[in-house]
Amino acid sequence: MSKPATLHRFVPARLRLGLLAGAALLAAGCAVGPDYQPPPAGQLPAGFVAAGAGQPGTGGQELGRFWQGFSDPVLDGLVDTALAANTDVRIAQARLQEARALLLGARAELLPAFGIDAGAGRGVTPLPQRPGTSRSERTGNAFDAGVVMNWELDLFGGARRAGESAAAQVAASEAGVGAAQVAVLAEVVRNYVLLRGLQQRHAVADSSLENQRQALRLTELRQDAGRGTQLDVARARSLVASTEAALPALQAQIEQATFRIARLTGLAPAQAVQRLSAAAALPTLPVTDLGALPAGTPEALLRRRPDIVQAERQLAAASADIGVATADLFPRISLSGLLGFNNSRVSNLTDSNARVYSAGAGIAWTFLDFGRIRSRISASEARNEGALATYEQTVLLALEETETAFSRFNRTAQQGDRLEVAARSAEEAARLSRIRFEAGATDFLAVLDAERELLSVRDQLAQARSGTATALVDVYRALGGGWR
Repeated sequence: MSKPATLHRFVPARLRLGLLAGAALLAAGCAVGPDYQPPPAGQLPAGFVAAGAGQPGTGGQELGRFWQGFSDPVLDGLVDTALAANTDVRIAQARLQEARALLLGARAELLPAFGIDAGAGRGVTPLPQRPGTSRSERTGNAFDAGVVMNWELDLFGGARRAGESAAAQVAASEAGVGAAQVAVLAEVVRNYVLLRGLQQRHAVADSSLENQRQALRLTELRQDAGRGTQLDVARARSLVASTEAALPALQAQIEQATFRIARLTGLAPAQAVQRLSAAAALPTLPVTDLGALPAGTPEALLRRRPDIVQAERQLAAASADIGVATADLFPRISLSGLLGFNNSRVSNLTDSNARVYSAGAGIAWTFLDFGRIRSRISASEARNEGALATYEQTVLLALEETETAFSRFNRTAQQGDRLEVAARSAEEAARLSRIRFEAGATDFLAVLDAERELLSVRDQLAQARSGTATALVDVYRALGGGWR
């Protein structure tokens, strides 16, 4: 009974020894270049200033799907569409796929490469090698086939550092997808809230215009009855025309917001108009107090925001790239081998006496390159310094955005509360001015002034409510809402 085929039968001892020696050298090799250390948090404040009011806390309000807190089905649908179709998100996802493919390639560099080598030929052996033979006796065929192996040993860690860099780039690209999603989600929600606020302002102007037209008809009737003047009619017409003139500008802003949402969601403009043309109320705010948000501390912000995570991982990749460049200072050692068959006849190619093998090692070392390698190392170190500065800049920008968002939310909320009082007072003033005018106790100019003030305050209130909502969206974005 024949013995089962084993690796020992087909791989000669010297070739096996070479493979084992290469694996041992690879395991014992060091990785040149700096070992990455995450940057220190620096002088981060213990908490957020938040304009001295409404300090954010550790509330349980959800950040990952913050838009659902507005309880608006139309908004939910737009967000789902944007996540699936937005071009910025798709670009980031494609870059992530690229980074993952490069990581697989970098890891494969640590392993040997195997291939198949086969050939056939016919030739004449030179006469000095076979003296006393005829040309026909020295003419023959040659057939060979075998498996070849090449393996560059990573003794100094250049390939391992390249793998570290590629892995860090994958993590950076994953965070890049998160950063794109956060930005897109915030822009969709922000523009949706802005759109509803503009529609509310348009409704306020329409309502005021109807009251002003009624006042115009009243002054015309009073003039016809001899109890009014042409001046009162002219003033009433001027107010109506002024309010009518403001409507096209508001409509243009509504259309701009609609088309912006179309771009963010990948919808055709006509589709966005169809979805959003019907006016709707401003969504109810999920929170009215920053204490309900799980903002935590500035240090926690470093782990939550994808742009900071992305910058930190890019810094790690830049650090590993220094090791990749430094490894070029050292020799490259490689192993090669061949295991196959060689015979003058194809039918006898697999005979045991036709078996051939070879094993060898090579070394390549550029010891004099007039500073080329050193310059590449210096360039890698400079890129690492730049990546560190970029990380620090990203942290500072995140703190600025967060503090600004907190401050704006608090201030616009305060403004809205005060405008609520002002609007009630303006409504009462307009009502009383009409009563006094009809009683002859005041002229029509007082009525017009009261109507102008009422329209102005109502419009400011609508803007403040919309501003508070968009400020809250900015808070969610600053906290990394929409990621994880």
